[in-house]
Amino acid sequence: MTRLLGLDPGLSTGWALFHYDATTPLTLLDYGEILGGHQGVIAFWKTMPEPDEVVAETFRLDGRTIYPEVDPLRTEGALSVLHPGWIGQPNTAKIMADDILLKRLGWWLKGKPHARDAARHAIALMKSRRHLPTLSRISPPR
Repeated sequence: MTRLLGLDPGLSTGWALFHYDATTPLTLLDYGEILGGHQGVIAFWKTMPEPDEVVAETFRLDGRTIYPEVDPLRTEGALSVLHPGWIGQPNTAKIMADDILLKRLGWWLKGKPHARDAARHAIALMKSRRHLPTLSRISPPR
């Protein structure tokens, strides 16, 4: 099984750990939120087994915030050392997994909005890869 870690970096970083393989859809194993920005992510990393893949939201300065929090850039730098080859996604990738989908899958992680966003990034990755077992699981019921 491939272990995939989804991350939504920030001062409070959401994480969601999944596994999947060629015949098994994306399956949620654990989730949570890490406080402390990039330093918290580094400390968290030392406590967990190494994932096979990491997908994380990438920071984009889009002009919506006058004084944006840039700690996610530091997290991206840390990821480049901790897991070279991590996969970055823009924040717009999250639209590939709306609230209805998360609730239907049982992945509506109550009280953990950043962990939900980390799960959205993992789903978006599987959709972009056209991972058939995951696509079959997340397709709306007919």
